[in-house]
Amino acid sequence: MSSTTAGSITHRPSRVRPRLPASTPSRLVALAVLLVLALIPVCTLSVLIADRSRATTAELRDRRIPAALALDQAAAALTEADRATATSLVSGAFSLTGPGQDYQDAVKRANQYLTVAADLHRDDPGARARLTGVNALMVEYTIMVGLAQTGGDGPLSLANVFYASDLRRSIVTGLYDQRRADLEDIRAARSTWWVGTYVAVPFGATAFLALLLLLFAHRYLRRRFRRRTSPPLLLGAAALAALIAWTVLHAQTTHDRLAEAAGRGLTSQSALWQARTAVHEVVGSTALDLASGGVPRTSDVKAGLTLRDLAEPLPSVDDIDAVRTGADPRFGGLIATALAQDRSVPLRAAGARALTALGALRQAGERARAEAPRGGTRDGGAGAATVTGRSEGLMSGAADDAEAALTDALIAGRREADAALAEAADDGGLTVGGPVVCTAVLVLALAGVLVRRFEYGRLR
Repeated sequence: MSSTTAGSITHRPSRVRPRLPASTPSRLVALAVLLVLALIPVCTLSVLIADRSRATTAELRDRRIPAALALDQAAAALTEADRATATSLVSGAFSLTGPGQDYQDAVKRANQYLTVAADLHRDDPGARARLTGVNALMVEYTIMVGLAQTGGDGPLSLANVFYASDLRRSIVTGLYDQRRADLEDIRAARSTWWVGTYVAVPFGATAFLALLLLLFAHRYLRRRFRRRTSPPLLLGAAALAALIAWTVLHAQTTHDRLAEAAGRGLTSQSALWQARTAVHEVVGSTALDLASGGVPRTSDVKAGLTLRDLAEPLPSVDDIDAVRTGADPRFGGLIATALAQDRSVPLRAAGARALTALGALRQAGERARAEAPRGGTRDGGAGAATVTGRSEGLMSGAADDAEAALTDALIAGRREADAALAEAADDGGLTVGGPVVCTAVLVLALAGVLVRRFEYGRLR
């Protein structure tokens, strides 16, 4: 008979199994699994950073930047065509030969740039619609110039040229509106999560955790097996630290080069193209003013670019010399914007030449307006030669000098922007090197841990 009663029965506490591995072999296996899980996102992010930065750079270099600049180029070419029409009109040659070969060549270039822009914007429905409207206005512009030629020396000829010039300003306004949208898209594209310092944060966090896990594994093995060091784990930690530095440096370099090429460089090139447009606008508007006798236009189309848009105030001789030697511009305008973006010697020299030509352009324009008769001239009379003359000191000659200098500046800026884009497109070896290093780290980590696991099994 049992002496134990129901009231005296005692319950022994049940044993709770530990959630973490209790034995050394299971802990070693858990460490190996954790190391694998920690290194997978590190390797993945490293490869994605290199791949996405290269793809973003290619997108900017091959489509977005050329698309934005094609709009500026089309505006400059079309304004050059308008200048040719106006100078032909004021010289008296328009009624006989039309706007001339310069007009034909400029219109052809404008259409080519518009075709390029439309092709590069094929994936943007809004841009396609806007450029379709621009193409329609281009057709109307050329028709109005042709109608103006049939008007001979009558007032209808002048009216049609004025109307065509207003159409040209509307076209340029539309092109610049689309260009502003493109610049915003480019700014967003070069600041995406995958390009620049943003991606370094999650990559650095995951890589740092993996590095801490490697160091923890090394410490655990040293204490458990009474070894001073575990060379595979130390080598793996060193390789992982090198990969972290390599990837973060590549991300920062890509960010800087894109900021240089698709930021400062693009702004500079766009400003230089607008400056070329402004030079043609100044000559063309002066010629039309001479042809009409200064009669104001009744159209509400936005006025075109002026000398103030190029440089305001117009720099003195000392200011121009300071620009050539690398000083910051002390004036505003498009040329100042271009010079402020880049301090390269070729660009500075070309900018100084353009500013010198602008001084001659302003003086010739003032003299042409002073010499023009009150009733206007369309027969090459007083003041017309000052506008149409190609020699130094005359408007067309000074405009040609300014255009040549601006072209040299564009070449210099384009060369540097292309070099920056090429450097940004370089993956720095991460596409191949990243997986190789990650694999080496993984092999070293598993070797350092699992060798001890097998060793423990033999000791048992």
